[in-house]
Amino acid sequence: MKIRSIDKDIKDILESGFYRIPRFQRPYSWDRDNIEDFWNDVVVNADSDYFIGSMVVFKPQNSDAAGVVDGQQRLTTITMILAALRNELKSNGFADLAGGIHNLIERRHINNRTQYVLQTETSYPYLQDHIQNEGPPQTTPEIGDEESALKACFDFITGSIRETVNGIKQDKTSKKKDIETRLREALTRIRDKTLGLKVIYIDLDNEDDAYLIFETLNTRGKDLTPSDLIKSHLTRLLKPTNRNVDHTKDAWTKLVDYNRGITS
Repeated sequence: MKIRSIDKDIKDILESGFYRIPRFQRPYSWDRDNIEDFWNDVVVNADSDYFIGSMVVFKPQNSDAAGVVDGQQRLTTITMILAALRNELKSNGFADLAGGIHNLIERRHINNRTQYVLQTETSYPYLQDHIQNEGPPQTTPEIGDEESALKACFDFITGSIRETVNGIKQDKTSKKKDIETRLREALTRIRDKTLGLKVIYIDLDNEDDAYLIFETLNTRGKDLTPSDLIKSHLTRLLKPTNRNVDHTKDAWTKLVDYNRGITS
């Protein structure tokens, strides 16, 4: 197994590539405590260059997007922070800053096709259309556990940023121009803290090595459940025969949903 590692900040990571959540990863599962702790750590209390752990990726065959082995929950949460910042900047008249942030969420590929920097299947189309999308959503997806978790965390982030904005706007002693300047500074401060977060970026050669790392790596956030580990083993052994059809993952999802229906 060949492992390459380098220290990077989030800005470098989002500017330099595209990323996808591979089939063996669990859905987004951070709850209110997880997101509140992360927000306080990286935005409220952190100095610049705050270290948030490792990010492990591999380069799949026939794909330009690196598969994320470790760092999924954090990278998804950071994407939501940037999306909420973009929305707040845009609604307060800072279209230039909003556009700059959106380039880290969605941009054109070398083939001149627009795509999201972070790509995931399990939460499609909710994450893409209701959070990453710059405009109003065009879909009405079914809301499952993952979508509910994403919505709760995005609502928390949006509310926290809006609380900062409202605190500045409610200052009756400041002139309109001063309030505008303070708003710009406060929102760019959150942006710069988020983009300045440091990780150890570990790059693997292939998906088989990624499975092994996924099963053994200790991560921040929630521990892997026995169900997560079984899913990882099955998807490792039962490779899809078609890039666009993953019967193993689909069958596993149906089995989990069926079991939840029995035990609920």
